[in-house]
Amino acid sequence: MEKLPPTEYLDDKQWSPLWEHFLSQATLFEPSTIHEISCILPLPGRKGVLVFAESNIYFSPTTALKTLYHFSSFHSFSDYHVLASSLKQLGQFGKYKMPWVCPFFTLFPLTKKDKSIWINPLKISKLVDDSENTYAQMSDGLCLLMPIGRRPVLKRAEMACLILATIRRGVFHYILQGETPVDFLYLPATPFAKTLSNRTCLQSFRTAIGQINRLYQITYSLHHCEPLIYDAQEIHRIDWI
Repeated sequence: MEKLPPTEYLDDKQWSPLWEHFLSQATLFEPSTIHEISCILPLPGRKGVLVFAESNIYFSPTTALKTLYHFSSFHSFSDYHVLASSLKQLGQFGKYKMPWVCPFFTLFPLTKKDKSIWINPLKISKLVDDSENTYAQMSDGLCLLMPIGRRPVLKRAEMACLILATIRRGVFHYILQGETPVDFLYLPATPFAKTLSNRTCLQSFRTAIGQINRLYQITYSLHHCEPLIYDAQEIHRIDWI
């Protein structure tokens, strides 16, 4: 376990010159230009978030969840709230702080999801600890002060990876072969990924192939069809029609 604290890091509770620097480098968030997000960081004491993705920085004037909604809508990814509801129904993936997941990557919240940092577990290079805090060193060199300790970070990261692997198995089981969740994750050569690969949670699946995907489709249909019972005009607000 590394014990050397970083000299420069972002704290989502305190504004600093480093925040100012990254904000000055950011361009307006545009989902069409992004394929994989590393993390989403709420600006301390200000409205909006910074999105770090593929060596670029973006600014979104909305919350992290609304930013993810726009990203999901553009790329036709799952509705976060519907997927979270589906996962809770299955009873195998916890009940709180559900990750955002698409078939290609995942982001998990560290605290309350409307004001939380959202972080891609496979973009964490390593965790570093000092006497009081845990820091996440990201693959792109960014360093983040974690508002929670090492153990809960690991627990939420491995659960997000389990859900990602489970969804990938359901979507790509014709072209991807494997027996365990680790087989369906593209783990980078980092200390954090090595730790994840050995976690018990990622050694076996908890649901049948495609079970999450099927339940999501049912839940999504019910979620959007219920308003039609009361107002037929709602049909024009449903994305998939």
